[in-house]
Amino acid sequence: MYQGYKFIDSDSHILEPADMFEQYLEAPFRSDMPRAWVDYQGEPLGFGISVTIPAADSDQDYVMPFGRDPMPDDQPSLGDAGTRIVMPEHNDAYAGFARKGFPPELYKLALERTGIDYMVIYPTVGLYVTAVPQLKADTAAAYRRAYNNWLHDFCTEAGDRVVGAASIDLRDPDEAIREARRCVKDFGFKAVHINPTPVGEYRMYDAVYDRLWSTLEDLDVPLAIHVGAGNAADEMLYYYLPRLRSIQGTMAFTMGNMIASAALIMGGVLERHPKLRVVHLESGAGWVAFWIDRMDAGVQGGFRDLENPGLKLHPIDYFQRQCYIAADQDDPGIKQVIEVMGDDNIVTATDFGHPEGRKYAGAAQELLGLPGVSEDSKRKIMWDNALRLYPLKAA
Repeated sequence: MYQGYKFIDSDSHILEPADMFEQYLEAPFRSDMPRAWVDYQGEPLGFGISVTIPAADSDQDYVMPFGRDPMPDDQPSLGDAGTRIVMPEHNDAYAGFARKGFPPELYKLALERTGIDYMVIYPTVGLYVTAVPQLKADTAAAYRRAYNNWLHDFCTEAGDRVVGAASIDLRDPDEAIREARRCVKDFGFKAVHINPTPVGEYRMYDAVYDRLWSTLEDLDVPLAIHVGAGNAADEMLYYYLPRLRSIQGTMAFTMGNMIASAALIMGGVLERHPKLRVVHLESGAGWVAFWIDRMDAGVQGGFRDLENPGLKLHPIDYFQRQCYIAADQDDPGIKQVIEVMGDDNIVTATDFGHPEGRKYAGAAQELLGLPGVSEDSKRKIMWDNALRLYPLKAA
């Protein structure tokens, strides 16, 4: 709690240890073991990540970032092996965590330091390990099980205020259902995360996934959309913006969520599954006000009040009924969303653990100082809305 305000951080991150797959990947899949690391090192601290996936179809492994275009030497890029991002305030925010490798017990310290009551945590390396289209379904599912098993142990040690979100792969819908059920029932995870970038033959609105969405409804956990930049399947980014790796990341996160929203709303998923909750993470808030109107208006505009084939409601109605947007604390888009659809669909997140989250310690103070947003709305964004989104047994 911060100055009388309760706070649920709807999207923070863990940094998986380099030996996670060695410790947790099942024996039949060890010949396809990823090589991955993510950490902060150097002086000043710099953030780096590298993921290498064995390629079953060639002698050339897949190395994240999976972009087809090399970056110029003077433009460091997130994820280039051996290249680190150095940003202001890294040392102040993360030095103590980095020295110990971001262990579970220090997440308790982060909560105490910030006044955050609950922190819902998502992967880092795990955003990328199944992003190779050529990866076999059973291998991708094994990667996800290994991560989820490790995350359960991490959350158990960190305490019940650090909340796990399961990660599933969509290549095999039946396996995705089994894993979602296992993680919620056995581990007590409070969300199910996907990277929506297509890697298989199906799309999110295909009927083959209806049983999965029904399962999430029955489990009473949200579908969490968290994109990762630099995926092997993001061909559009490399075609439109070759060599501009930094803006590729912005496009991947924001446009990836816009496309996922269109798939779920215009593809009829939310029509068929009225109890399915969805949260769009790490993409800013401002696109929501624009995007739901454009989906309703059509490409030429002027069609806002016409029926959409197969839908009983308008896009804004589905979003208001079932969807949430996670906003940064200083995001001017918060005000825009409130003006268009009210204040019931916004939550906030610090992105703790990642470079963008380096201001986590002042997150509550920053949101409370956001101009043009009422105190009642701020309370909803920090607590009430997130408590409706995530099935937390919170006092």
